[in-house]
Amino acid sequence: MELLDAVASRRSIQTYASTPVPKETLLGLVEAARKAPSAANKNAWRFVLVTERQTLDRLSETHRFCGWLASAQAAIAVVIDPSATGYWLEDSCVAATMIWLAATDAGLGAAWGAMHQAADPVESQRRQDYVRQVLGIPAGLSVPVVLGIGFPAGEPRPRALPDLPQLVSWERYAAAPDG
Repeated sequence: MELLDAVASRRSIQTYASTPVPKETLLGLVEAARKAPSAANKNAWRFVLVTERQTLDRLSETHRFCGWLASAQAAIAVVIDPSATGYWLEDSCVAATMIWLAATDAGLGAAWGAMHQAADPVESQRRQDYVRQVLGIPAGLSVPVVLGIGFPAGEPRPRALPDLPQLVSWERYAAAPDG
């Protein structure tokens, strides 16, 4: 698959077939993340690959918006040390996006389970503590995202996107034209 095809066909898949994802395939997804850019080339991320059903079920209980992880056949937690770089959140998001695109390229579905909640530090801490406990991650490390991975159970619906002229300004910002 060409890169732009993967970008165009990427969807949030939250319902998965019961087919296991081969470990070699999961390692390939992390290989894509390993090649992601990071601030000052710190590469401060680590990845926890999860395939055990009991652990996936526990991750699905992290918060009300990630119950779909119970149908995932795998998950990849992006773990990072915030003290290693001031750009820990950006680096994590880029790595997670690389995983997502590589999953799409491999015929897998993926969805983003947000564990970092910038708008609510108390909830963010609760989520972080829970995921660290489930996955045995040391205190001080952050888990901004857990990606659910699996073969899609069905064909995703097309998504509606704004027209490009509504998003683009040249040289200086301009509000989107009325539509």
